[in-house]
Amino acid sequence: MNPYDYAIEVNDLTKQFGSFVAVDHVSFRVPPGEVYGWLGPNGAGKTTTIRMLLGLLKPTSGQARVLGYDPVRQAKAMQAHVGYMSQLFTLYNDLTASENIRFYGRAYGLSRTDLRRREAEILEMAGLTGRGDGLTANLSGGWKQRLALGCAIVHRPQVVFLDEPTAGVDPVSRRHFWGLIYAMAKKGVTVMVTTHYMDEAEL
Repeated sequence: MNPYDYAIEVNDLTKQFGSFVAVDHVSFRVPPGEVYGWLGPNGAGKTTTIRMLLGLLKPTSGQARVLGYDPVRQAKAMQAHVGYMSQLFTLYNDLTASENIRFYGRAYGLSRTDLRRREAEILEMAGLTGRGDGLTANLSGGWKQRLALGCAIVHRPQVVFLDEPTAGVDPVSRRHFWGLIYAMAKKGVTVMVTTHYMDEAEL
């Protein structure tokens, strides 16, 4: 049994930059294995909230827990159990698809054997089986999107944060990507997704 009731728990979280309030007393809870969609326009504080939950920004006030960890005090211990995909698709365009996967896998400390297995799994998930040696720069937006997701989950995290993951990709790629999100949730992974697309928030 998990030592926590909620995979993500946020209580009265606030972030100010000088006099500007970026996140204003936000509270929510996400049970394990759920997909939590957060709808809002650009500038609504979605990215700032995710960065606080990842331990990359210290909140002005309020508290948060991710898998029972305090992101402020236990960020390093938490990192092995969470994945993050930014809206910028943090891939290295001058590396191949396989090299990107290996880079992130090594960063998370995967063994050589496990990394080979994960590379094959991620290439299949991304629809890039047999194309791992191609430069990432030459991939379409939809393929880059799926590859970026694969790199974010290469270490099999229990919680995944996806920040505007479908921005700038075509509708077919968006639908396919949401299929991958729900496939993760069926395996017990908690997924928090920010979006400004109303139709996605209603899925």
